Amino acid sequence: MDSIPFPAAEAILFDVLHTLVDDDGFPRYQLREMLAADGHEADLPLFEEVYRDLSSREYDWEAAAEESPFRSIHDRHRSRLTALYRHYGLDRHRDLEHDIAHLWERIGECSLYPEVADVLEAVARRGYRLALISNADEDDPVLRALREADLGVTFEAVVTSQGAGAYKPAPAIFARVLAELACEPERVVMVGDSPSSDILGAGRAGIAAIWVNRTGRDYPARYPAPRREVSDLRGILEFLPGPAPHEG
Repeated sequence: MDSIPFPAAEAILFDVLHTLVDDDGFPRYQLREMLAADGHEADLPLFEEVYRDLSSREYDWEAAAEESPFRSIHDRHRSRLTALYRHYGLDRHRDLEHDIAHLWERIGECSLYPEVADVLEAVARRGYRLALISNADEDDPVLRALREADLGVTFEAVVTSQGAGAYKPAPAIFARVLAELACEPERVVMVGDSPSSDILGAGRAGIAAIWVNRTGRDYPARYPAPRREVSDLRGILEFLPGPAPHEG
């Protein structure tokens, strides 16, 4: 194994959700609590099955990257909740827009993984430029939670799927962040948790990737392999000693 696997890197792209920000199972736990408080108890295994099925339809990133017209994350939340209420016969009893607004704000209660602040500061001190690339809306509370954490580092680019009009793994969103950084793909490293959106998308854009595997999953064979795998963000420091001088 080479000691410096990313010798040309000068900028690091970070995914946000499940890489920097822990959603703690949002929103399925909050949904169950909300419905139970209103007298609508659901069988837990069945609820989980229905929720997973609806989520897999709305958040299949490869499919979303090909959709036209583009639909925002907020719209996807609404579509999932509409289908869930219809499944349980609640569509005539719940105020959908009120519930969507409530859940949208609850997302902002997400917290950063405990090592995030220290790792980002260490990466910045080593001279790397930092950027965010996220399948998120421009006003997404997940991004707000990150901004409000007062990390003490500067992100030179923050590119969302809504801002780019495309979801990872589509090439357009990676092209957008490369343009904002004025950086060639070989001088960038992607750090993310999703084989489908982060690793596949980065590979298509010619960007090397580090897979953050917090849960010890097996890597899906159908996707191109990441350059490196880490169990949390602290692991990336082993592979990023500092940028090489930019010649030319």
